Amino acid sequence: MTISFIIPSINRETLHRTIDSIEIWPGDEIIVEFDIPKSVGWGNAQRNKGIGRATTDYLAFIDDDDYYVVGHRQIMENAIKENIGKPNLFRIKYPSGMILWKTKEIIPGNVSTQMILIPNKKEMLSEFWKKRNMGDFIFIDQWKWLDQEVIWREEIICHMGHDDNTKII
Repeated sequence: MTISFIIPSINRETLHRTIDSIEIWPGDEIIVEFDIPKSVGWGNAQRNKGIGRATTDYLAFIDDDDYYVVGHRQIMENAIKENIGKPNLFRIKYPSGMILWKTKEIIPGNVSTQMILIPNKKEMLSEFWKKRNMGDFIFIDQWKWLDQEVIWREEIICHMGHDDNTKII
């Protein structure tokens, strides 16, 4: 199976590190959509554009200040093979050491864009809301897969480039 890695970017210096962390297999693609953030919800419109351009079997998302762990592509491939056609949510780690997800629940503050690996089935997807915070939560909460179809993966797939500023309850 092939994966489109979608990166919204404000052209940070860390973009090169992000791209270099992506392990590309034959047929995979990296889609970078540039943005100049003007208000709340930056990156969401760019993720939607990337989804529209994606030509592969699965979609993954990462921001331009984050990076994947070594071996992430094999971890993703294993998840795909074990759960064909299902959305997968991996764990991510902040520099502070905090790890998401904490519980197997689609709730604000417990999910993030970088943990998503989903089939590229446009009819099942929602949109990232363009002018709203929590675009990642809304995207996941409104897609057409049922909550019980979501596969919660224990593997840490991504290191966040910025620290967490939210309090998780």
